[in-house]
This record gives sequence, C-alpha cells and structure tokens, in this order.
Amino acid sequence: MRLTIAALPLVISVGFQAASFAAPPLPKIEITEIRAPASTEIIVQHGSNLRTVAAEAYGHQEFSRFVGQLNGIAVPERLRAGATLKTPSLPTAFRDAGLEPRYQPGINALAKAWQDLQVVLPQYAEVRNASGLRDGQSFPISPDLRAKLVKCADLMDAAIGLLQHPSNEHSVPQATIGQFEGAAASLRQLSTGTIGSRDYDVFMIQKRIGLGFYYALIWTQQREQ
Repeated sequence: MRLTIAALPLVISVGFQAASFAAPPLPKIEITEIRAPASTEIIVQHGSNLRTVAAEAYGHQEFSRFVGQLNGIAVPERLRAGATLKTPSLPTAFRDAGLEPRYQPGINALAKAWQDLQVVLPQYAEVRNASGLRDGQSFPISPDLRAKLVKCADLMDAAIGLLQHPSNEHSVPQATIGQFEGAAASLRQLSTGTIGSRDYDVFMIQKRIGLGFYYALIWTQQREQ
C-alpha cells in the first residue's frame, strides 16, 4: 500500500558567520559511545512515513531526509508498508557509507552533541516555558544547564574545525558546516537565557542538526567531493 508523506521542508539558509574564536580541541569520542537506536532496522508500518521513522530512530522527525538518503529513497512518497529501513547509530552510518577515517572523529563529536541535546533541549524548554516570559526577554538559567548547552556548542565547533580543513583531494562540506555553525550559535544564545522565539528556537536547532547530518551523508557518499 502506498503511503503519503507530507512535503519535506525546504533547505534553510543559515545567516550565521563562522565563530571568530579558535575552535575548541576535538575530544576523542569512540563510535561505541554513541547509542544506536533501539532497532538498527525498522520495518515500515501502515500509516508510517520517513518522519515517524526518523523520530523513532534518531529522536526527531527532522532526520527524515537523512533516513531517506541513507536508504536510497529518492522519492519519499514511494515508501511502502513492509519496507525495511536501516537505522544504525549516526557514526556507524557514516563509517559504513565510506567516510574517510580522518573525518570520523568530527562526525562522532557531532553525534555526541546531538545525543546530549536530546536530553538538554527539553530541559531548557521546560525552564524557559516555566519562566512565563516572552520573546526577547531573559530568564535566570542555571549554571548546570548553561554548561550543558555550551558543551554541545563546543563539540560542534570542534567538529567544524576539523571539517573546515579537509585533505587536498576533498572538498569542504560547506552545507554541513553552515548548518552546524547555525546550531552552535543558537545554543550559545540559549545559554544566556535570552528567549529568541518560544515557538522556533529549539525547533530550528533540531532542524539544522538534522539537515547538517543529511548534507554530511551526501558529502560522504560522494566520497567527500
């Protein structure tokens, strides 16, 4: 039975500039430190689509393009009930797609940031909403929550520092870098307690991260060209 999938969002241009400070050192994060989804293969159920699969496997529907690209689904509307989709951990997906080993630490760091943010962003949203304040206002943010947000931004910036300097035969993954630069900048704004948009601040970070991994996978599958 054919499933209908809502049109996926268009690519967003990110207006953030690269950080003016030196990138933090890239921590050593092993592939095994990133949790794999509960199931590394998902059988599509009737009424399901790439968004529901992405949310189940990777924690947010904005990974739908990543799931589609990983499984060679060029036309999401052709996804059928009963199809089996691969949903490995993010670092494993890139390794198995042929990522050059020198870039793996960067992908691992990005995956660790996303893994942590799946806990941290709901915590932030809960505190922000409890403040009762409006867009443009600021609320007292705890040092612990601030540190968690900044740590995730630092992981992204460290990975960006690696990806900005590829081997001579490889291209710079500009689309990936742009999305993660925007996400890191937004996380640093959240860490100040300033409310940019109660409706979109967390969502846009999640969206940029999902798109960032999607573009990184395309770059990998094209052998970093």
